Amino acid sequence: MPAPNFQLTMRLGATPGKTYPLDKEETLVGRELVNDITLSDPEVSRRHARFVIREEGVFVEDLGSTNGTFLNGVRVSGPQQLRLGDEITFGEKVVLVFERYIKEEDVSMITPEIEKTPVPEMRQEEPVFEPFQEAVSPISIQEEAQPEARPLEADAVSEPGKAVSERRRGMPTWMVILLIAIVLIICLIAITMYFMPASWWCAIDIFNLLPGCPLP
Repeated sequence: MPAPNFQLTMRLGATPGKTYPLDKEETLVGRELVNDITLSDPEVSRRHARFVIREEGVFVEDLGSTNGTFLNGVRVSGPQQLRLGDEITFGEKVVLVFERYIKEEDVSMITPEIEKTPVPEMRQEEPVFEPFQEAVSPISIQEEAQPEARPLEADAVSEPGKAVSERRRGMPTWMVILLIAIVLIICLIAITMYFMPASWWCAIDIFNLLPGCPLP
């Protein structure tokens, strides 16, 4: 198994997504070009911080910068060990993420070992022959499965027809016409009485005692 390699990926700054490998025991970070990682930001000091690789892991240390070095939002006052995914902030506008990766040459060293892994041979099973069975006609199967037809009784036939004829019976036609005629006569009388003048009401003996009757 190849040894892991560490890098810093810029999440916030002038070039987001840019990576900086930590392939030295000590990696200097600052605004000057002489540093291993150059960050052209006014809030970054000329010689801002450094990353140190030890047997225990990777450590970050501030080198007395003006705006400070922060690890996951907490200002660094001494060497702090890094864990994968930690965010290192320089000033307020530059954020780097601590990550791990595997070099391409290490991956190529693993590939031959994978190719040499033996592949188990597929054993082909011999076919099993079953004894011949006589084919059965589907028609004969249907005949055996179909139950015997039973004659319908006379009552079973007559009762549904009788029920239908009873449902169809309703009110006679002449009764419907009579009811419609009565309703029309009542409506006509009501309309006539509503629009009838007062002189007609006084002419009727029953309404002759109403106020205003008899007419002069």
